[in-house]
Amino acid sequence: MGKDLHPGPSAWPASGGEMGARVRAFDWEKTPLGPISSWPQSLKTTIDLMMASQLAMNLIWGPERILIYNEIHRAFMGTKHPRAFGRPGREVWGEVWEAAEAAIHRRVFAGETVTLEDHPWTLLRNGGPEEAFFTSYFTPIHDETGAVVANLATAFETTNAVKEKAERDRAERALRKNEARLREVLEGIGEAFYALDQNQRFLYASRKALEIWDKKPDDLIGLPFLSAFPNAVGTPDYEAHRRAFETGTAQHFESLSPLIGHWFEVDIYPTSTGVSVAFRDIHRRKHAEALLRASEARLKAAAELVGLSPYSGDPRTGALDWDARLKAMWGLPADTIVDAPMAVAAIHPDDQARVAAAWEASLDPASDGVFVAEYRVLGIEDGIERWVSTHAQNFFEGRQPVGFIGAIREITEEKHAGSRLRESEARLKAAVDLARLGCYAWNPQSNKLQWDDTVRGMWGLPAGAVVDYEVWRSCVHPDDLARVEAAIQRCADPRSDGVYNIEYRVIGKTDGVERWIATRGQTSFDNDVPASFFGVALEITDRKRIEERLERRVEERTRELEEANKQLGAQMEQREIAEAESQQLQRIDAIGQITSGVAHDFNNLLSVVLTNARMLSRNLRDPGDQEGCELVLGAAQRGANLTSQLLAFSRQQRLEPKVVDLNSTIVKMSGLLNASLRGAIQLRTNLAADLCPALVDLTQIQSVILNLVINARDAMRPGGTLTLETFNAITDKELSGPEAPAPGKYVGLAVRDTGMGIPDDVLPHVFEPFFTTKGPGKGSGLGLAQVIGFAKQSGGGIALKTHVGEGTSVTVFLPCAEVVPRVRKRESDAEQISTVELKPCILVVDDDQAVLRSTVRVLEAVGYAAVAAASGQEALELIANGLKMELVLADFAMPEMTGVELAKAIRATHPDLPVIIVTGYGDRETLEEFREAQILRKPYDEDGLMKAILTALT
Repeated sequence: MGKDLHPGPSAWPASGGEMGARVRAFDWEKTPLGPISSWPQSLKTTIDLMMASQLAMNLIWGPERILIYNEIHRAFMGTKHPRAFGRPGREVWGEVWEAAEAAIHRRVFAGETVTLEDHPWTLLRNGGPEEAFFTSYFTPIHDETGAVVANLATAFETTNAVKEKAERDRAERALRKNEARLREVLEGIGEAFYALDQNQRFLYASRKALEIWDKKPDDLIGLPFLSAFPNAVGTPDYEAHRRAFETGTAQHFESLSPLIGHWFEVDIYPTSTGVSVAFRDIHRRKHAEALLRASEARLKAAAELVGLSPYSGDPRTGALDWDARLKAMWGLPADTIVDAPMAVAAIHPDDQARVAAAWEASLDPASDGVFVAEYRVLGIEDGIERWVSTHAQNFFEGRQPVGFIGAIREITEEKHAGSRLRESEARLKAAVDLARLGCYAWNPQSNKLQWDDTVRGMWGLPAGAVVDYEVWRSCVHPDDLARVEAAIQRCADPRSDGVYNIEYRVIGKTDGVERWIATRGQTSFDNDVPASFFGVALEITDRKRIEERLERRVEERTRELEEANKQLGAQMEQREIAEAESQQLQRIDAIGQITSGVAHDFNNLLSVVLTNARMLSRNLRDPGDQEGCELVLGAAQRGANLTSQLLAFSRQQRLEPKVVDLNSTIVKMSGLLNASLRGAIQLRTNLAADLCPALVDLTQIQSVILNLVINARDAMRPGGTLTLETFNAITDKELSGPEAPAPGKYVGLAVRDTGMGIPDDVLPHVFEPFFTTKGPGKGSGLGLAQVIGFAKQSGGGIALKTHVGEGTSVTVFLPCAEVVPRVRKRESDAEQISTVELKPCILVVDDDQAVLRSTVRVLEAVGYAAVAAASGQEALELIANGLKMELVLADFAMPEMTGVELAKAIRATHPDLPVIIVTGYGDRETLEEFREAQILRKPYDEDGLMKAILTALT
């Protein structure tokens, strides 16, 4: 309690501690407020509220801004308390008050509540000045008349929150700094590293990891691991991730990554936020290990193949390490323990001194330490004499031998074969002399030749004449030289079998006689290098002359047979062409008749629809009805366009031929054509300057040009080129094929593309009606059929050239202005639509907005409640959200989800809800997949629709 306080005349306010006492004791008569007894109730009520509050409150009253504050707010006043109490704010705060007046008080006295968040104050508490933060609310106080007479400032201390936020910010800055340092360290190590959070989303990926994956940070950060690498499911990497998350234990493994195709060594460490993964490419190491294993396997196989037995020993102790095969060479059982004295004792007495000398020489530290010898051994237990060949290497420490390794091979058979070879060579010489074979040898390294006199005689050389490679080559017939040298190169190639087998001509060096030589030889290789060649030669001149005479007779007879076969083949080919053309004409004629009839009836129906719809459109005033008429007109016009295509194919369309400048027509259509190409295809034109005018229907020729351009566009990839060319053409002979023009004078229009071309199996069908390689709903198959129908009906024809992988050219021949085409007229019928009134709710699903809206209107017109959905997914969402309906009417051909797929989904959740599939396709196999649904064929009238609905509902 302040020492300057004295009891006042008033007992109010009763609470408020020191500040309540100051209110009671203050001489208010000297202030604009006057004595307390005259204060308005609004002022007293506000002061009662302040004195009882545990929040810091300061009342700024009246235009003089008299300050009255409570016990809690006293700390805000600092050294200005108690002098500030009851005084105007301007006197207390001076210039500071003017800023507050403009920013706060004027707004509050104007009726606005002002908030000041986290404002710093220096308070006198805890024994001295202390910085604190408060959020203050400045609220207008109204008197009994409703006028604003004061500003009540209420402060909430936010010091702890502000300091905590500052601490968090500091910690986050420190964390980011540490993370940056950690990234620098990780990047500096050069090891691939990445981190995932608890949801397996990428938090970080090092530069090395991004290089290995060929990714950018934006491709990964924040993305789930499986979204970035969908093919990782089931791989060791993904399973290790899962174990680390589930068990919280580190994982270490090596795996061949299916994502990269390399071997990696991987370490996964669980962390508080997820997992950290470090991996390094060990593909080279794995490859080297595989090569080492393969090399060891090949070495072992080679040793087994050639009968090598490795051995090792210590010359200091005489200890030896032999395998079972080596012990068998010494006539010992496999379990015998062998030492140096035992091994030396088995060497043949006649070879011991030679072997001992070679061994001692290899132990000389001044030598290379190599021991090589061939010698005989006498089996210790079986007494058998065997020849062996050994090669060993001694190792030294300082100047002392400390060990050796080597290999031994038994060569008994080779030694015995030497004597047999000498006997064989003698027998061979006798055989060669008897058969008059010539023998020769060639050194592939030096190109030196060795011939016997028999070979010399074949080359027209005297006995004993010097021969070399140039002498041999100069005598080979020029027409055979390339073939002979190629055969030599093949036999000298280590990848071949080394066999040289050829027949060729030579011209005698001195006598000039042409002789035929048959020769065969074999090349021997040393470390894949041709080391030697041996061969034999035989003169076959007489045999070749007999063969030549026989070949001439065979060739003459063959030519006679070929000519006869050619004539027969030409006759058969002409017959097959005629039959094929006849069959094609019959097929097209039959389909044309059917198409003509269908188009006739369809045109009658469309005429009624278009006529009545237009009449209704003119008479109706209601916007909804007008919209319905417009939809009818649009749909009917589309049908009319299709009928036009059908009639063009069947050649029954009524044409209006006029003299048309084809060049001008193409130029005027260039904008439309470029728009159709969508900017991805380059359009070029090559228009003949002297082009004759064509006598054609202008509308139809424009449709033909657009059809051909769209077909060419669909056959090309972006970046292709499409060329339109016009020219004058005169055909003076019959061209093959029913689509070709008759002989005459024409205006030619060629459309060439650089697309995929037409495969051979598709080419015979391209002019057939309704044939298309596009998917359902993407083409009617009438494009080229319409073109040929129009061309033939106009009095012209068409030609097509294509090369798979290069492109296709379609040329349309049109009559010149003097040619007048025949035209035919068509009739039309009409059909009425009846309606049935029904009340149930029907869900209509169709991706075509015109068809969807028209169907809804028809259903609503006959009394149904109809709900529209533009896709199968939207329909399922409506059903899932509780839409009540008694029937679903779904189009079959819709993107993303077909009508059959929608029906299956509905059946899974609502088996009792009937579904009608509406389709214009005849694909029975697809529709048979869902037999439970009723099928309604397009086009249908109102009666057909009502009947289908009644059938489905009953």
